[in-house]
Amino acid sequence: MSSLAALTARELKAFWYSPVAYVVGALFLVLQGFVFWLLVAALNDPGTDPSFTIAQAFFGPTFFNSIAVLITVPFLTMRTFSEEKRTGTIEFLLTAPVRDSQVVLAKFLGAWLAYIALWSSTIVFFLFLRAFTPFDWAPVLTGYLGTWWLGGVLIAIGVLASSLTRNQVIAAFLCFVVILLLFSVGILDFFFRDPETSKLIGYLSLLDHLVDFSKGILDTRPLCYYASLTVLALFLTGRVIGHPRWRS
Repeated sequence: MSSLAALTARELKAFWYSPVAYVVGALFLVLQGFVFWLLVAALNDPGTDPSFTIAQAFFGPTFFNSIAVLITVPFLTMRTFSEEKRTGTIEFLLTAPVRDSQVVLAKFLGAWLAYIALWSSTIVFFLFLRAFTPFDWAPVLTGYLGTWWLGGVLIAIGVLASSLTRNQVIAAFLCFVVILLLFSVGILDFFFRDPETSKLIGYLSLLDHLVDFSKGILDTRPLCYYASLTVLALFLTGRVIGHPRWRS
């Protein structure tokens, strides 16, 4: 555990010491702040459904939410293994007295904790809103939980993409395309009329589960689904970096 903690701390330092972190963080907060303002303005419209809450609008599978994720995740993960390959430090890292699984997990945890930190910073929007109007905190908290767990899946995919190439731009683009395809799974529901098939598509869709989280519903099934995909992506990453052909 001490080796894993040291490797994770190394990843966090490498990220926060980079100017890219602050550029991405600033863009993320500006975008989310603007979106939050738009949502509050829309919810104040008398014609808006009064049962629709700010948590559903902010954490639900909306266009703005998808854009925020599509922008941040590739930037957070593109350098995890690509930079190590480009600078040639990957061999020193993998021949150090640590297991490959610890290296993969540390890369994942470093990027995931940075992702969690970015989203956690948006809680100031809700604190500011709470000063003017009361609302239920439960959907907000479950909304954050669902967003963090979904981020774990996407971060793991981004780390896998980064392990496949030494070019950060290619890693970011590959991550972007894969996430975009996964976000598009729900569209398949329009082509099927069978209720069982629609139910299966709804379960496989990463974004559809955010609806329940944003309503304050805590279901273990999507959490298990997210965790399974995360473990699978990290397992594949371990297989990739363990193969001599992909190390260089």
